[in-house]
Amino acid sequence: MALSRRVLYEGEEVLLDIRPHWVYLIGPLMVTLIVVAAAVTLDIAFVHTSIAAHWVEGIAAAIPCAWLVARFVRWRMTSLIVTNVRVIERFGVVNRRGTQILLSDINRVDARQSPIRKVVGTGRLAIEVGDGGVYEFGDVRKPVALQRVIIRRAARLHRLPVERQQDWPTDPGHTPKVNW
Repeated sequence: MALSRRVLYEGEEVLLDIRPHWVYLIGPLMVTLIVVAAAVTLDIAFVHTSIAAHWVEGIAAAIPCAWLVARFVRWRMTSLIVTNVRVIERFGVVNRRGTQILLSDINRVDARQSPIRKVVGTGRLAIEVGDGGVYEFGDVRKPVALQRVIIRRAARLHRLPVERQQDWPTDPGHTPKVNW
């Protein structure tokens, strides 16, 4: 989901806007395929069953399908955005929520990948901020590359002259200037 220009600070630009990795959908997808295959197999194997049995079969197959659709919509509505000033996570279907981390507040960025996730190209990203809090983001695409981008941008922001840093907000709850 693209970030609206209205929520960007003056002079802020989007560097990356990514969704969770497709692995986020693998659990519901596998369960749906197995349950639907079992339902079709039962339907073919027992041709002359009652209407009630078909209803039970249909409902049993519809539940994982609904789970897959819900997970897909949630996947489409989740994004991790890196700008030249902050890292933003936006999520939610009905109630849009988000987390903002100023690059100037970042102390440490860790990327974690198991061997299987490394082959697939996904992992977890943990960002430690100045107050000791840690923000974790799961199923991130190419977490090591994302870690490098965030660290380089944070380092670049820390090297700015003091008068330039004062142009950027220091409070993540700060309301951005609206550019219509």
